[in-house]
Amino acid sequence: MKMIELHIIQSFPVTCLNRDDLGSPKSATFGGVERARVSSQCWKRAIRIQAKDMEKEMFKGNRTRFIVESIKNCLQKSLDEKKAKILAEAIADVLGKLDSPEKGNVKTLLYLSPLEIENIATKMLELEYGDLLDIISGGDIKKMEKAQKELIKLADKAGKSLKDAVKDAADIALFGRMVADDHTLMLEGAANFSHAISTHKVSNEIDFFSAVDDLKPEDSEGAGHIGTLEFNSACYYRYVGINLDLLRDKDHLAHFSKEELEKVLNAFIRSCLEANPVARKNSMFGYTRPDYVLGLCRKGQPLSLANAFEKPVRPNENGYVEKSAKALKEHFKKMKATWGIETNVEKEISTVAIDKTNAEKEIPIVGIDEFVTSLLGGVGNE
Repeated sequence: MKMIELHIIQSFPVTCLNRDDLGSPKSATFGGVERARVSSQCWKRAIRIQAKDMEKEMFKGNRTRFIVESIKNCLQKSLDEKKAKILAEAIADVLGKLDSPEKGNVKTLLYLSPLEIENIATKMLELEYGDLLDIISGGDIKKMEKAQKELIKLADKAGKSLKDAVKDAADIALFGRMVADDHTLMLEGAANFSHAISTHKVSNEIDFFSAVDDLKPEDSEGAGHIGTLEFNSACYYRYVGINLDLLRDKDHLAHFSKEELEKVLNAFIRSCLEANPVARKNSMFGYTRPDYVLGLCRKGQPLSLANAFEKPVRPNENGYVEKSAKALKEHFKKMKATWGIETNVEKEISTVAIDKTNAEKEIPIVGIDEFVTSLLGGVGNE
């Protein structure tokens, strides 16, 4: 397996990046102590949005339940609105089980790109649906039920076009797609994400706040509103891995040129490093960039370096980042020596000084442009 891997150390101030069902920052126990946690789903959404902004033509996937309108709009290029709606609902029912014809939504979230939807609509228009639409519109209930079942069969055939190659679904190839009602249409994501966990022990804190009513009567006392919010601050370890073999196979991006694939990887890698969850951004703005990143291009199984922090990091006078980055480097060195891990490319981004532990040559520390270029160069050398 050929991989690009990102091992990221990133510190955040007072924030609630990812909350649980009670509104508290998510947490996990690791190494016997409580850690701050940000789920992979939370960070993946931020990365998806950032990548769509960077590569607008290749990252066009949308995750939604409201797909009937999009399918209907494509069908209306050849049909009137009523017939297009009937066909669109049949297709939606096949892909995600129609929930509400009035709202135009299905029961499960679907991850589709515009070209995929257009392909499904085009395939449907090529099938023999005309007589079935006439029967469904005719009013004979018994004939309508039979015709509806036949129409669903045709819609199922049209839905198989999700396997067709398109050029606007690179994000779907990376993040994967689940189609609960037809597993043959599922797509395994070529990118792997860990939950981000703090490198050290973290306890959530409580912020008491009050809001003043600007127009309250002069003889009225007290605040207009009071409440509490939980928050924390933490230095996180994050892992992102890209399975290049999977990304380049026929079910993913084999139809992309070398240049197109490089654009995809460039946007994805940069988004992984730049995107942040946006929860409570107006009240606890905590937008930061990673302080340390170890980027690898290598062959082998994916490897998290989270065990570098199984023993919680304790801060020094410079905080947690410096010691966390040093612990990560030392752990990776031990893993290479113990398990014979070989790398094609190793690059670092670092904003902190890391003490050298020996006289051997250090991994080159570079800026973001050279970092990404080097990893992409490693891909080209494979």
